[in-house]
Amino acid sequence: MKDRFSTGSEVLQALFENKGSPMSAQFLRWKLWSQWKDAVGEQTATLCEPVHFHKGVLWIYVKSSVWMQELIFCREELQKKINAWAKRKWVVEIKLTTDRRSIPSDPDQQSQLKDQIGKFK
Repeated sequence: MKDRFSTGSEVLQALFENKGSPMSAQFLRWKLWSQWKDAVGEQTATLCEPVHFHKGVLWIYVKSSVWMQELIFCREELQKKINAWAKRKWVVEIKLTTDRRSIPSDPDQQSQLKDQIGKFK
């Protein structure tokens, strides 16, 4: 039995980090965005940034076609680094792009997140 009550932040942290929670993937995505440099390394982080994640596919915007060519050869290693950072097999595929307009959007994703958050009110 616990000696003390959990704080609100501890409860939220547990909810977000619970792999079974519907909010877990969104939290992990946000955490990756904010800790990109830690996940992939400082040099790689200066060349590219994550821009979209859906169902195991991570879209990464690359700043130039020259670096995109380089990252194509390092894609598997990059995936391993990200999954090691996440402490689970989270990314199953990486797609690279130099065109931000080619990134898919999921219009249902925001409404689903709002619905999930609404359940906790």
